[in-house]
Amino acid sequence: MRFLIFTLFFLFGSCISSKTIHTTIEVISFGNGGGFTGMVKMYSLSAKGDLNKVDKNQISFIKKVDKKTVKQLFEKAEQLKSYQFNEPENVYSFIEIRTKENKQKIVWGFGSTKVDTRATILYNELIALTK
Repeated sequence: MRFLIFTLFFLFGSCISSKTIHTTIEVISFGNGGGFTGMVKMYSLSAKGDLNKVDKNQISFIKKVDKKTVKQLFEKAEQLKSYQFNEPENVYSFIEIRTKENKQKIVWGFGSTKVDTRATILYNELIALTK
């Protein structure tokens, strides 16, 4: 009887979805900077759905992002993890995609039409989470 209960508990527990999505990406960092002050605004989204504001060496929790949204964003980031673009201007935006093996940073100037539109779409969706 105990074995049956243990087996049912184990099977039920394995059916519950994990809190982390399955991806090779660990964290997506994003933000913008430059201009007269040179100030940088930076945020990070983990695979667990934790959205944080990063200010120098201080990390402030903003909110938990639902698993479905995180999965969609990380799938889009997966398409860009080997894309290289580094053309900052006076005012710039960036996305940094971090895996265990690599860290890929995409940087483009405000209004740039040269950067892959997948990057700007992902960036806009990520920034919308911070509002």
